[in-house]
Amino acid sequence: MYSSNDLLDLKLQFDTQGFVHLPGLLEPALTHRVRRAFNAVRDAHSAATAQARRQGARFVDLPAILDADPVFVDLVDLPVLLPLLRMTIGEDIALSETSARLFFPGPTFTSPFHSDVARVLGVNHAHTPNLLVKLHIFFEDLAPDQGCLAFIPGSQHFPPMHVDPHRPTLARSSAVQRIVPRAGDAVLFNTHVLHMAEDNRSAEIRTSLIYTYGHFWMKSSASAVPSDLARFANSPQRQQLFGVDLPGVSHFSRRLDTLGPPPPLKQLQRLGERVAHRFLSLNTLPPRA
Repeated sequence: MYSSNDLLDLKLQFDTQGFVHLPGLLEPALTHRVRRAFNAVRDAHSAATAQARRQGARFVDLPAILDADPVFVDLVDLPVLLPLLRMTIGEDIALSETSARLFFPGPTFTSPFHSDVARVLGVNHAHTPNLLVKLHIFFEDLAPDQGCLAFIPGSQHFPPMHVDPHRPTLARSSAVQRIVPRAGDAVLFNTHVLHMAEDNRSAEIRTSLIYTYGHFWMKSSASAVPSDLARFANSPQRQQLFGVDLPGVSHFSRRLDTLGPPPPLKQLQRLGERVAHRFLSLNTLPPRA
């Protein structure tokens, strides 16, 4: 588990760089479970995957990953990760989309350094670091030439299209930071930071899980909700993450920090606010006649 100081440091990295590398986020036993479950799904869809590859697809997303094995649901709210997600997104966090991706050897399928949300209207992306974040989870070691993620640190603070992603010098720039993950690592990033998956110049398929998080009031993909909600949405926390409505609660008011008793510090703060409000009210009454 991350300490309070660790979380503050990771939050600072996320806010300044636009991304943070989380080495060893998954313990070895959990990494093994995820790899085994992913490979089982991959084998079950091998014929469709092979056909897509023959037809020139650069990548394939295996379907309905949350329904494939309970371990993929467990990754949604990992206790070691959830505090950081709440700090980077907010208490109204909800799962937005999931992908179980196979990236075949060859040229990349992504645009050159790009923002995922540059064309989203009505949002000042340079000042909205928590609109939408992505978590890439890796359960196999990657080679440096195996389609790794690359970022331009700090570019989430730019207005959309501030940097021309097609400049030929950009890929060789010292400003670019590449992450070569090992099994059990994860990468969390603001979807507005300029990023890309580089070419997969190896002979191996790059595998990864992608969990996208946004806010409860945002529309989510069908891939963000397991079909068996009765089984998996078995707590108020899971219900919020999977977008389950609560009677009488506005979709703008769903927050994890209101699902249970507030922590002692928050209770003390609220008591102080009530006392201050009462004191001010008494001292602003009009004088009696």
